[in-house]
Amino acid sequence: MKNFIPIIASIACSAILTTSMNTVTEATPTGKKKAVQPTTGIVKKLEHGDNACYVTLADNKGKLHNLSADFSICRQEKAYLNKKVRLTYKVSSINSPECQGRVPCNKKQRVNLISNMEVIGAGTKTATLPALGTVKKIINGDLLCYVSIVDDKGKQHELGADFGICGQEKAYLNKRVRLTYGLANVNDCQSAEPCGKTRQEQIIQKMELVRN
Repeated sequence: MKNFIPIIASIACSAILTTSMNTVTEATPTGKKKAVQPTTGIVKKLEHGDNACYVTLADNKGKLHNLSADFSICRQEKAYLNKKVRLTYKVSSINSPECQGRVPCNKKQRVNLISNMEVIGAGTKTATLPALGTVKKIINGDLLCYVSIVDDKGKQHELGADFGICGQEKAYLNKRVRLTYGLANVNDCQSAEPCGKTRQEQIIQKMELVRN
């Protein structure tokens, strides 16, 4: 019987050691890479969900991305569907999927939400850019400052601007302004990270308040 005691102790130690090693292994993070969200692509679908506007976007390589957007994006479906767009993201708090549509719900999650879409490509020529208008929204994006302008005919324009414009949001918001444009080199990559590619684009260089 005494001979069995060292054997039992040895087995117990091995079991404890194995359990400890397994515990450490399970606690070690897998090191998954953070998914890169596209900054340009073609809008394939817009769907009004419980927690956000859901966007299906095909990037420049044809890969589909399911993204979350501000509810206001869904209200402009006709303007964006099947169009090539440039996206601006903003970290926002939305209801958790656990809420399952219940309102109010105290469970929140922070996500990168599409806050602005700008149609690019055909139809964005310099001749169509408004010279006067009322500033409705100013958003500081990854690539540019983005401005929503309503012209004198009531048409809304989503325009790129110099970052200095975003720094003067209080001075321009809901004011009538005169716009001056200029060519600028803008990052032309699949993500906000620099890739060495740039494009030239007419952006707002200056805003001047128009006194009535």
